[in-house]
Amino acid sequence: MNKSIWGLLLMLPLGSFAQSYQEIAAKYPNEPAVFLKYHSQLRLYLQNEQPVAERIQEQDLMVLGQNNAGMFSRSAVYHSSFNELTALEAYTITADTKKKVPIGERKTIASSSNAVFYDDVKETSFDFPSMATGAVAHLKYTQFLKEAHLLNPFSYSVGVPGVDVAFSVTVPAEIEINYIIKNDTKGLLQLKKEKKKGQTVYTWTMKDVKNETRFGDAPDESYYEPHVIVYITSYTNSSGKHPFLNSVADLYKWNAAFTKGLNEQPDPTLKRITDSVTNGLKDDKAKASAIYKWVQKNIRYVAFENGLEGFRPRQAAEVCSKRYGDCKDMSSILTQMLRMAGIQANYTWIGTRDIPYQYSNVPLPIVDNHMIASAFINNQWMFLDGTSPNSILSLPPSAIQGKQALMGISDTAFKVLEIPIMASGTNTVVDSTFIRFTNNGIAGTESVWYNGYFGEDIYNAVQYLDAKSMKDYVKSRLTKASNKYLLNEYNIKQTAPAEKTANISADYEIPDYGKKIGNEFYINLNLGKLFNDQTIDTAKRKVPKEFDYKYEITANHILEIPEGYAVTYKPADLLVENDFYKLSITYKQTGKQLIATQKLVNKILMLQPNQFAEWNKPLAKVQAHYKEQVVLEKK
Repeated sequence: MNKSIWGLLLMLPLGSFAQSYQEIAAKYPNEPAVFLKYHSQLRLYLQNEQPVAERIQEQDLMVLGQNNAGMFSRSAVYHSSFNELTALEAYTITADTKKKVPIGERKTIASSSNAVFYDDVKETSFDFPSMATGAVAHLKYTQFLKEAHLLNPFSYSVGVPGVDVAFSVTVPAEIEINYIIKNDTKGLLQLKKEKKKGQTVYTWTMKDVKNETRFGDAPDESYYEPHVIVYITSYTNSSGKHPFLNSVADLYKWNAAFTKGLNEQPDPTLKRITDSVTNGLKDDKAKASAIYKWVQKNIRYVAFENGLEGFRPRQAAEVCSKRYGDCKDMSSILTQMLRMAGIQANYTWIGTRDIPYQYSNVPLPIVDNHMIASAFINNQWMFLDGTSPNSILSLPPSAIQGKQALMGISDTAFKVLEIPIMASGTNTVVDSTFIRFTNNGIAGTESVWYNGYFGEDIYNAVQYLDAKSMKDYVKSRLTKASNKYLLNEYNIKQTAPAEKTANISADYEIPDYGKKIGNEFYINLNLGKLFNDQTIDTAKRKVPKEFDYKYEITANHILEIPEGYAVTYKPADLLVENDFYKLSITYKQTGKQLIATQKLVNKILMLQPNQFAEWNKPLAKVQAHYKEQVVLEKK
């Protein structure tokens, strides 16, 4: 929470707080703190005849309750080569004397730097002194934004209520802007537009704002929290009027500048590798698959964000020589190797599903955070992401499903493509669990087949987990029926690496599961309840529910009927279906076996709040069915 509150890169002083601690505490009785003021000003202007910006943030946070003082005493401001920190003021206003107590030492360090990620973001941290119930932490800082293409949206997504929230943009006559309002169905953002000294000032205000409750399976907050996107469409300098960011063409022109001159000189070493990898392969798909696998295996992914270098792909020859690169470098080497193999390939920009925008409605740099390669094979576009170690040609990474991709063709020509969403039947789990009664419960064997994205998960686990962690992983995959589940011998097989199919088999025991009373056995054959506890509390939850991918799971629980016993009761079959899912449970006796089969089909990637009621409708029937037991009686 501390980082999300203080690490924001926006905000303008617009007055001081007037409400007392008692009034605020009564208004927000269960909150750890409240922003009395959360103001931001964005000032646009020309410097050296190019658009730049200055951003000023001012905020006052009141602590509610002594136990929460420590939570908010440590704070930080984040800045980088793009967002230079030029001024910072911070102090505590004490609760009793209202005295201003300035902060002490400031410490500036690199924010992120490790084996798989590097960026140039710096963290200037400090402690607010004398924090106690009713104390107010005041922070004001200014940043110079040297790259006006990269203006961040303004939102209030800090986790505690805000009494007075404001966002102001000051625009001179020589700059034209546009703005987009997102997720404000309740009309919380109130706009006031006025002229001041020849400049236009846009001010959006919100009063008594409280963020929606967060959930682990919800998408990024930009999908549902109100926010303002401001961008420069054109500017006028001494040489005339110039377009800036007013269309996808403008965005592509900016992106394409970073690939200008890329891989113009073929590298003999990379050509020899390409020829070796594709030797004997006649089909373009087979060649592309071989190149993809080579890059995934031999080029280590390390993410870089360092000024404009974070936007510029490196030469394929350099990536090959160093044997590591970020997503842009992966795009560079993949595209170049594909071209060397005679396959049409293009550099491609894309946003992951963390980003809610599309090029068609938000043609700005905030729409993408990733780069891949596109290849035209067998009359269709395929998408290769070198940062995904186990993706295959026919299965683009789940994180970019359904997203628009901006594919470069030349310095000025481009095409917007759409990544396909994989059908439910592409990503499957088929579980066959054999069950026999023991003296103190049940035991048996399991064999589970994983395909599609489920299969990728297994391959990633095998690649990254050590032997000690592997058993815990297998147990997390196979455990069912009870927390007393015991995993015995197990085996993981990568049965078809080209299709990412895998199998896990194991012996298991579950003590105290199933009951024998007199001459009867009772057992619930829904050992793994695929759709248990799925009812959404519509009073508490107001944000979407996200799924990694569409899928089908089939679970066959196969009971060995004990000698001398017969099935005297089995539940009726169940089928429920709507636009979001389909669940069936069937029972079938074949000789000495009773087979209970559950099949769950997930049909969606995102469930919206206005769909929750329809989602919930069949679930009472499902929960009731999950309590049903099979009865076997001695003949």
